[in-house]
Amino acid sequence: MSDSDDRGEIVRPRRPAYFCALAARVLLLPTVFLISCSGAGAEQIQLLRSEIFSLRQDQRQLQHEVSAIDSLIHLRVQSLDGFNANFNEDVREIKQRLAEFEQRLSDTEGRITRLTSAIETAGAPGGSAGQPPEKAKGAPSAKDLFDLAYKDFTSANYQIAIEGFADFLQRHSDSPLAPEAYMYIGNSYQALNKYREAVSSYTSILEKYPDSPLNPDAMYKIGDSLIKLGDVSRGETYFQTLIQRYPDANAAKLARGRLKP
Repeated sequence: MSDSDDRGEIVRPRRPAYFCALAARVLLLPTVFLISCSGAGAEQIQLLRSEIFSLRQDQRQLQHEVSAIDSLIHLRVQSLDGFNANFNEDVREIKQRLAEFEQRLSDTEGRITRLTSAIETAGAPGGSAGQPPEKAKGAPSAKDLFDLAYKDFTSANYQIAIEGFADFLQRHSDSPLAPEAYMYIGNSYQALNKYREAVSSYTSILEKYPDSPLNPDAMYKIGDSLIKLGDVSRGETYFQTLIQRYPDANAAKLARGRLKP
């Protein structure tokens, strides 16, 4: 309860001293506890921080290793893609060459069949009358060989045609068909884009058969092949020579159209 002093004012009761001391101790207790634990807590926090720092370093190292592995895998994949591309290209080339070989084999077998038929026809009874001894034994005639090669040429079997005409020329170089055989050999080489070989064949006509009516055509073909080889100057020289020697030939008209005005 409150008391009044002589002046009538209310006087608050004083707290006992021991109560104030107890309150002070209670207030100081958490501080004392924190002070007692602060040393151990700081040490643990420092250890945790060290472990976190170490883990972050390990994380960065792992990231670098993963990046390196990704780069290596990317390079390996690119290398594998390149290998596959080269491998597929090699396979395609081999298949193409095999197809060409099979075509040549088929063409050769066909030529052998036709040649065998011609031999049998030449050696048949009644087929040898009035023939030279070698034809009487079944050897094909010059025309037979020429016709066989010409059939290959018209069938676009140019390499087989070249071999056929070469066989013809080896056996019958003095035949009236020889200049024409050289012409078809040259034309076959041109069809195969082998222009140097074509020039050589056409030149044989000019050198071996200077009076052949095929000379104007041979000169034009030489000029054309030289131009295709990039030797424009020599090619045009052949055109000019052709026009001078054979001004009325059809080949000369073609040559005039090829020369620059």
